[in-house]
Amino acid sequence: MSTVLTEMRKSGELQTREELMRPKATLTQYTGSVFQQVFAWMGNQVRGTADAAQPSLMPDMLIVTPLLQDRSAAVIKKLSEAEWRHVCVVTMMRFRELCGSSETADLLMALLINQGRVRHIKLGGKENIEGIKIALKDEPVADSSEFDSHLLRLHWTLERLQQQINVLDVRIASSRTATLLALKSRDKKGALRHAHRMKVLMASKEKCETSMDRIDEILTSIADAEATRKVADAVKVGAQAIKDNHVTLVEVQTCLDEVDEAISQQRETQASLAEGPLITDADMDLEVEFSLLEAELDNGSITEINNLPEVGHKEKLPAHLRSSHLDASNTSVSTSEGSIEGSAKLADHQEEESADSLERAFKKLELELA
Repeated sequence: MSTVLTEMRKSGELQTREELMRPKATLTQYTGSVFQQVFAWMGNQVRGTADAAQPSLMPDMLIVTPLLQDRSAAVIKKLSEAEWRHVCVVTMMRFRELCGSSETADLLMALLINQGRVRHIKLGGKENIEGIKIALKDEPVADSSEFDSHLLRLHWTLERLQQQINVLDVRIASSRTATLLALKSRDKKGALRHAHRMKVLMASKEKCETSMDRIDEILTSIADAEATRKVADAVKVGAQAIKDNHVTLVEVQTCLDEVDEAISQQRETQASLAEGPLITDADMDLEVEFSLLEAELDNGSITEINNLPEVGHKEKLPAHLRSSHLDASNTSVSTSEGSIEGSAKLADHQEEESADSLERAFKKLELELA
């Protein structure tokens, strides 16, 4: 087991908290710390102050790096769901809530800092405002700027206002309960006192909500301005590309019109395909031939076959009529066979004509292509 752990530590899959928090820590430094532990144990043995147990060459806590990376990916996904930009600024309190605990947040932040995807931001002052600038894509993030500090302060103010509103909600609920109890006990002065306190608390809550709305408007304006700036930058890049490639605006408009026309044609094709199956001329000819064949069968053999007597009644007929019925049956059968043969010949003749017409059309198409 110790061999497996040692190999995992050499490959970087296992790290100590100190190694993760200090990216410059190397295996050589770790080996040096182990030797320090061994020498300290030997010194204690010489002095007789150490226990008989062997020193622990492995640290008490090891961190599985792949699992920590999966956890960081899940946290970044949660941030991406609420942020359309590829870089965002969040407070440490918000980051700890997403991570689940302060210890996990510290480990994840150390891992992301080592990867270059996080920049730690700390504002001076008595508020002790801390936050991070994190890249939501797998790319290094730029250093924090003054603009990022202002964003962090706005987010921190929003969180503080929300906390204040939560506290005020609890106090308002308790004041309402106290007012109702005072009214039930017919304590008018106490009820007025609690009602006045509740009114003051509700006014404070309204002020906090107004401040939160203003900060939300500021953040929305900042996001809109950034989006507008990106659009303006994209327009500038497009204009420069048009100028470099010597393309006129008329050509660009023509290309856009062609694309729109192709899209409209594709939509029309899809709509026509969705309406129903296509019927070709060959299918129509086959339908006509099949209808003619059915009509001939109905007028000829089927009518005569229906006029035949049933087999069960044949033996009941007189002897002098039995032969006449047999002759009529033979005549009808021969007639039906003749009509079927005629229909088959007609169908073969029509098939030959359709094949000849298809062959002539194919040769004509080959001549046109040549």
